[in-house]
Amino acid sequence: MKKTTSKYAHFPLKTMLWVLSISIFIIAFFSSCAREESIPVKADFSIKIINEDYSVPVKVQISNASSGADTFHWSFEGTSVSSSTERNPKPIVYPTAGTYKIILTASNKDGNTDTKTIEIKVDEAMKVDFSWEMTGSDIAPVTLQMKDLSLGATSYSWTFDGGMPAHSTEKNPKVVFHSQGEHTIKLTIHNGRETYSVEKKIMVKPAMAVDFDWSVDFIDEDYQAPVLLHLNNHSTNATSYSWAMSPSANASFSSTTDMNPTLNIHNPGTYTISLTATNDKESKTIEKQIIIKPNTNLLSFSDIKLGINTAHSSIGSFFSSSLGKVITKNEVNNSNGHLIDFVFFGLNDSFNYNQFSSPTNLQNTTFREIPNAKHTKIISTQELVGIQLNESQFNNINHGNDFRNITINESSKGNSVFNKNTTPRIILFQTQDGRKGAIKIKTFVSEGTQSYILTDIKVQKLP
Repeated sequence: MKKTTSKYAHFPLKTMLWVLSISIFIIAFFSSCAREESIPVKADFSIKIINEDYSVPVKVQISNASSGADTFHWSFEGTSVSSSTERNPKPIVYPTAGTYKIILTASNKDGNTDTKTIEIKVDEAMKVDFSWEMTGSDIAPVTLQMKDLSLGATSYSWTFDGGMPAHSTEKNPKVVFHSQGEHTIKLTIHNGRETYSVEKKIMVKPAMAVDFDWSVDFIDEDYQAPVLLHLNNHSTNATSYSWAMSPSANASFSSTTDMNPTLNIHNPGTYTISLTATNDKESKTIEKQIIIKPNTNLLSFSDIKLGINTAHSSIGSFFSSSLGKVITKNEVNNSNGHLIDFVFFGLNDSFNYNQFSSPTNLQNTTFREIPNAKHTKIISTQELVGIQLNESQFNNINHGNDFRNITINESSKGNSVFNKNTTPRIILFQTQDGRKGAIKIKTFVSEGTQSYILTDIKVQKLP
């Protein structure tokens, strides 16, 4: 057999050991260097809520701050994009409220990995709004049941300007406004991070007030029975009315529930008229007293001016006891013509030609015809037919019955033209409905075209 010899046989053993040691060192050195170059991974990122708005929809921007990684895997809960491998993913949007995780797993080629998780709480959409339900009308006191229409709120703060209570933290409080006017209601909602407010106003009408008075036609201004009262209701914010009178036997209402009825009081006495007004909140009553005098059946007028024919349009020459006034030329119409008792005609300011005429007998005057005129008997010159009523007797007439012994017969002689030489002068008349009266001319006043006579007049209310 051939003897085999190693190629290293000629090296001494010591040399070979040295070479082996060097080889081991080199291998260990390079192995150590390879292990030191392995790069660690640190996963890190931060998030930013766009506009600090945590109410859905919430938009989130992600900033990657990882180190040692060259690949990334993002996992998103609650978004339409569930994952991403971008270093810095595009902003993500959360459409629904809830608590969600964002998870980043970072790794490198050495197989090193790290993970970081951030949890985000997304709030419900925030919306502030409210309405109310009103109990009854908007007349004070007004009660409101508030109705919260907000979204995403976890706490509430109400303020009520002029209300009771003035403040509430209930979701749907009740408030009462006792005073009239405009009141501001403010709701502020919170969700722990955000605050929203809204204001609304309510107008409250004044509380009901009750009052009334009355007026009478001229013929009843002396408040002698019978008297017809026109009741004038001045109540405010009432919805129904009830009238009453005590004692009630001597009076009659046109209606006890109308707003403005009439009240006919037949006999003299002291009466109490009451009005009760009601609305959906309350009822109030007010009482007033009235005194009705005994009936004298007499109307008395003092210092009545009757103009001459040139003052017919300014002072007036027609008189109506029913209306209690002198009627001028332009005031005469179809509605009041039948109420004119007599006409004075003075030719000029010398007062040499004067006459009282029936409304139906104006042919001797310059006046135009009176529509719907009624006939009146007149005695202008008692001295020609016999004096029945002198000045003293005229002054002493205090009752309609004082005319009962006076007889008024028409005659051309008794209704002759007169002048101003006799003062005072008493003229007698009797209307078509039988009422007797008398005119006392006190003064003839000469003021050119505006001349007039100054008179006192007394006439029966009823025949």
